[in-house]
Amino acid sequence: MEIDPKVGMWLSIALAALAFLAGAGTQLTTLFGDVTANHILAVMTILLGVGNAVNAVLHAIPSKPNANFPLGPTPKA
Repeated sequence: MEIDPKVGMWLSIALAALAFLAGAGTQLTTLFGDVTANHILAVMTILLGVGNAVNAVLHAIPSKPNANFPLGPTPKA
């Protein structure tokens, strides 16, 4: 299975934007109030964690046929 490297690049860009919004979360309380801001930040944190895990797996998939896949079984010699 081969995945275009652009997928990982765009995922990284989306995660960077999400991380910026989560980092700017202190300003969310002014806009939405305490409870809603906490919900927004919780969702952003979960999305960042899941997104980074998916991105790590995408980058571990080899782009050459019959290459060693670090998350898969060890090929027999």
